[in-house]
Amino acid sequence: MVLLARRMPTKAHSLVPSMNTVLAILLILILIPLSALLLYQWFLAVASFFFRSPAASARTAKSHFVILIPAHDEEVGIGSSLESIGRLNYSSTHYHVVVVADRCTDDTATIARKMGAQCFERSDGQSGKGAALAWGIQQARNANIPFDAVVIVDADTVVDRNLLSAFDEKLESGHEVQQGYNYLSNPWSTPFTRIIAVTSTLRNGRYYTGKTVLGIPGMLTGTGMCISAEVLNRHGWTAFSVGEDWEFSVQLLLAGDSIYFNPAARAFARESQGLKQASRQRLRWASGRYAIMGEKLWALISTGVRNRSYSLVDEAVTLLAPNYSSQASLALLCLVGSWLVASDPLWTFVWYWSIGAFITIAGYFVLGVLSTEAPGKALAGLALVPIFLPWRMTIELLGMMGYGRRHWGRMSRGKVSS
Repeated sequence: MVLLARRMPTKAHSLVPSMNTVLAILLILILIPLSALLLYQWFLAVASFFFRSPAASARTAKSHFVILIPAHDEEVGIGSSLESIGRLNYSSTHYHVVVVADRCTDDTATIARKMGAQCFERSDGQSGKGAALAWGIQQARNANIPFDAVVIVDADTVVDRNLLSAFDEKLESGHEVQQGYNYLSNPWSTPFTRIIAVTSTLRNGRYYTGKTVLGIPGMLTGTGMCISAEVLNRHGWTAFSVGEDWEFSVQLLLAGDSIYFNPAARAFARESQGLKQASRQRLRWASGRYAIMGEKLWALISTGVRNRSYSLVDEAVTLLAPNYSSQASLALLCLVGSWLVASDPLWTFVWYWSIGAFITIAGYFVLGVLSTEAPGKALAGLALVPIFLPWRMTIELLGMMGYGRRHWGRMSRGKVSS
């Protein structure tokens, strides 16, 4: 009996999971969704290579556009934006430029008017980009400006000459809501912009273009957006959070509208020069996305399942998926964690699984580098990666906790050139 009593605690103790087991299970719980996401991204990347740009040809302008530029103290960059619009390869009789100078304390309105834009100045009402857009659309209607669609362009963005032609062609094909290909106007300025150039190429050129090839809707991304007058008549602009693009995307998708990603409609935004300049903006974006995720993720999933709509479930994945740098950080975390349990034969497979996940995300980044217009320059941004990854993960965690959920304001991006 004494011997049995001494053995019983040992048996009970053996039922308690070891630290290796607990860590391995946690790693597996990360690796399962991460691996599925990585494979899906590669699937879309392969599909993107089957996209064929429409042949360049002289196209008669059919649609009338209002190009709406919301601006808050953007005297530094709005001149370059308006100059690029003046070079559009589209009949000037078929588009009208409207600038909303929202609570500006600089010369944004003066510059806009000097460059031929119609400028409406806003000094009261709800703050934020979404409110400025809704007000600007209403002002265009009050001024009896005829339009078939509104194209939204940020004040720090220059546009490709064929932007309106590309939107016009797809409007004629029935695509009432479109998102253009958003890239950088200063991709090689600093190591930071070089990393963003790679991730932007992956997001637009591989992820969303792959969706276009497969007929899967995309999401609005804030600038370079085209929304038909009929859609605005049905819904209005009703997104007023700091994540107004995510919010409006979900509203449209749940209402049965589709968002077409148009790779041929290109816009180039001025990127921040470094981590310090970008922090506030990235935190606002992250916070806005997590807010919409918390409010609308289940609605996308449940509606998609109930209506047997794969596209809604797919957009829920897009909303939920961590950005590329966070994916890389998670893969690195799994690699280090699995090394700690690799000595246990039961969990050795987690080590090899983590190696595979890390190679997959690293290979995806290499694909992004090779897909840019200057791979050598893009590689020069690698020196910043050891700082960039923890910075980006910190931004995501703070955004998840609700920090940065402030309204729209101008970000410092350094000197702007056309």
